[in-house]
Amino acid sequence: MKIYSRFLILAVFIAACDSVAPYDPYTPVFTPPATKTAVTAAQLFTEELLDDAYSYEPAILRTGTQVHMGYWSGSGNHGSLVRVLDSINSHVSAEGEATQKAIWDEGATSSNQYPAYVTMLEEHWYERGSSVDGVVTIYGSTYTDPYPVTFPEADTIWGQYSQRYADMATSIRDATGTAVKSWCFVQGARANRIFYTYELPELRTLEAAGAVIVYFANTQDADWQDPSDWAVGTENAPEPAAAIDLPPDVEYDTTSPRGIPLDIF
Repeated sequence: MKIYSRFLILAVFIAACDSVAPYDPYTPVFTPPATKTAVTAAQLFTEELLDDAYSYEPAILRTGTQVHMGYWSGSGNHGSLVRVLDSINSHVSAEGEATQKAIWDEGATSSNQYPAYVTMLEEHWYERGSSVDGVVTIYGSTYTDPYPVTFPEADTIWGQYSQRYADMATSIRDATGTAVKSWCFVQGARANRIFYTYELPELRTLEAAGAVIVYFANTQDADWQDPSDWAVGTENAPEPAAAIDLPPDVEYDTTSPRGIPLDIF
């Protein structure tokens, strides 16, 4: 793992910058889209996410741990996935051991966000992708984007982020000796949104390699411990809802995951 070198670099940077302005999470970061597209396309980004996850919970790379990875798309499914993640992480076996660990693309638990994910939020890709003539409003302030972003570019960046997250399953399977259980709440998800465009194809590849077992919730109330609540295998993915025109003509909610309404992602 490279977590120690990353922390050392950060410590040296902070020590050398006594006059740096206080960190403000509400100030957007205007990363060029071409730069972020290249970063999220690289396998190194999967290693960065894995480092983040390992830093929060070393057990995800421990022999014998059953790791679960969550996915969601479509209205009402975000909260359902959070419920299942929390249930898994609070589960204790009959022997009194917590051998089940659940993660998702946002963080190591439903509340601890990966630094890489926080950076994605600070870059406000979808808000910038829906700007008008390069002018974007973020947290009530108006900015001229020095690196204008199109909506398809925002989709590509988030989609590749999700693919690199999914790819963590290979390293996790190799370390634990057990295929990752992938839990998907995607009922009603749009055909041209992130899950069906980016995540499902990646899950099919991982499934074929024996890295994951993929479960699709039959309802938003699905219980991870009740097999009848799930369809197993990517061939049993629910039929997606009709594609939606993009970018959507909606107000962006910066309190929502990824800065967009939950029924759009």
